[in-house]
Amino acid sequence: MKSSANADSKIFSNYPSDLIAIFEDCLGCKWTIHILAQIRCGTIRPSALVKTEKGLSTKVLNECLMRLIQFGIVEKLSYPEVPPRVEYRLTPFGQEFVEILDRIEALQDKFGNQARSLP
Repeated sequence: MKSSANADSKIFSNYPSDLIAIFEDCLGCKWTIHILAQIRCGTIRPSALVKTEKGLSTKVLNECLMRLIQFGIVEKLSYPEVPPRVEYRLTPFGQEFVEILDRIEALQDKFGNQARSLP
């Protein structure tokens, strides 16, 4: 009979480690979740993101957006206009990604008070 640890490692070895790293990175950054919450409502411009999130600097916003683009969660739309216009929106992968974040938020809502009451 296989041990539970061996069975668990085989289950998780089927998943790409990159995906786990993406979740760790996104959940570890306080701004990424807020940015995704705004972008999921529709295509959005960077200036609107800075205005809606108090304390979010343009530098940090750009760093977060570049990571989200690198991970394939968000795509950048550039328009050949003067002045230049740039917008961001979720990719199909990004839409599924935020559904998982929604599930985490639902767990927090359901069990968060219980977890806070533990010693």
